[in-house]
Amino acid sequence: MPAATASRKALRLRIGELAERTGRSADTIRWYERQGLLPPVPRQGAHRVYSKRHVEWLELMERLRRSGMSVAELRTYTALAQRGAATLEQTHAMLVAHRAKVEERIAEWRAARKLVDEKIAFYSEWMETGERPGRHSE
Repeated sequence: MPAATASRKALRLRIGELAERTGRSADTIRWYERQGLLPPVPRQGAHRVYSKRHVEWLELMERLRRSGMSVAELRTYTALAQRGAATLEQTHAMLVAHRAKVEERIAEWRAARKLVDEKIAFYSEWMETGERPGRHSE
């Protein structure tokens, strides 16, 4: 089969293949499905058949989850996104609000890093001078 034809052929994965490709267990993928966090999965006989869309969607869900989006919010986002153009404004607003939360967390992490950097500098100075910084010998 020519490479161009092979590249146009749709990706068709069973759950074990999807699990291997995404680094998740089959149980986790089934949980995502039960939670409404995956687009509908067609069946071929008794088997679910996953596509590139499912691979990409699982990656998106993981990234959004790591950004602090709750499972309930992921469920809402998935439902909105599946409805397409009819929910563009709602989907956009949801992501704008989530981005604001992410920015707040980033600011908190930067403040935490600043504190850690200050403590590192404190202990570095103490090790270099042999005296605790901020104390003056009289």
